Amino acid sequence: MSTVAEIESAIERLPLPEVARLAAWLEEFRHCRTVPDSGGHHDLDEFIGTWREDAGFDAAQRAFAQVDEAMWK
Repeated sequence: MSTVAEIESAIERLPLPEVARLAAWLEEFRHCRTVPDSGGHHDLDEFIGTWREDAGFDAAQRAFAQVDEAMWK
């Protein structure tokens, strides 16, 4: 197979589980080809700059630390 038309024709004859497997492979392939190799964690790059402070999480973290500290006394 050397043309997109040939590939499309072959895909149309695949069973649905194989189409799903191909779609997953293609998505991974596209990700690897489009994300520049920065030496970082590519799966986390999309989250850069999205951090938001969360007072509820901070309070839960402090409460956990207090319980943890009390357990070890």
